[in-house]
Amino acid sequence: MAAITSDRIDLAVTPERVVLDLAGRGLAPLMALGRYRYLHANEPLPPFRHASLVVLAAPRRGPVAFEVDGRPRAVSPGQVICLPPGCTYSTGRDIQPRGELFWLILKAVGKRPKDALSKAIALFAAGPSDVWEMPTAVVADLDRALGIDQEHDDWITGGQLQHMVSAAVLGLARARAQRHTSAQPAPQDGLAPILEWIEAHLTEPLDAAGLSAAAGLSPSRFYEVFRQATWTTPKDYVLRRKLERALERLATDPQATVTEVAHALGFSSSQYFATVFRRYHGTSPSRIRPAAQPPAR
Repeated sequence: MAAITSDRIDLAVTPERVVLDLAGRGLAPLMALGRYRYLHANEPLPPFRHASLVVLAAPRRGPVAFEVDGRPRAVSPGQVICLPPGCTYSTGRDIQPRGELFWLILKAVGKRPKDALSKAIALFAAGPSDVWEMPTAVVADLDRALGIDQEHDDWITGGQLQHMVSAAVLGLARARAQRHTSAQPAPQDGLAPILEWIEAHLTEPLDAAGLSAAAGLSPSRFYEVFRQATWTTPKDYVLRRKLERALERLATDPQATVTEVAHALGFSSSQYFATVFRRYHGTSPSRIRPAAQPPAR
């Protein structure tokens, strides 16, 4: 499929899509800030290419598999990908799974940027496409920007948006510059034992109460620590891992029935399993199974 080459920004708002028109508020080179909250799997993003726009995308729940100039780039929650002008990007040929994603669009201006914001944008625009860790302070800035009362379209609201989004851009630039020199452990390191425990018990029914007990934390503290480390809830994390395990088995074992896989992973019924599978992967589990091969003669 040929790439759509355009600097036009889709500002449409839907129940699953919030968009702030920053340029329309006079805040260029900050162009637009958005958030997808896909409650169900969606069609893949077609190939795009921009002449002067920089796209920064950061998944909040569940990984996103991008394809940049023909090469796969996996982006996990807690990471951000930079898509500079001139590159061709899409989400490949696969269905976009249920999840949440921030995206921020910036405009590269001039060859000799003078202020800090323009210099940060120039850094991203210079390429190449890159993936790095997204600081929690940046997430907070973007959350606050998206939470501003949009009914107040005045200079005060515009100033708040400019401050928050500019702080996020500068925070991302700092994180990108420091990522090779940082020796800080990954946020998930503290939860490694419980994540390993989940992997070993995926065939069982798992709930937050049982997980918090296994981690030796109160339910409220466990939820807080887990969400901070994995960028999602315990329930969503467990469901994703169970469905990934199911996807692997269904795709490689033609003899396994959907009911067998559902029960093996602790789902109460094959009907519930199929409903959840379709919600996350956009298709029925039966369509994942390879065709059974005829016996050799």
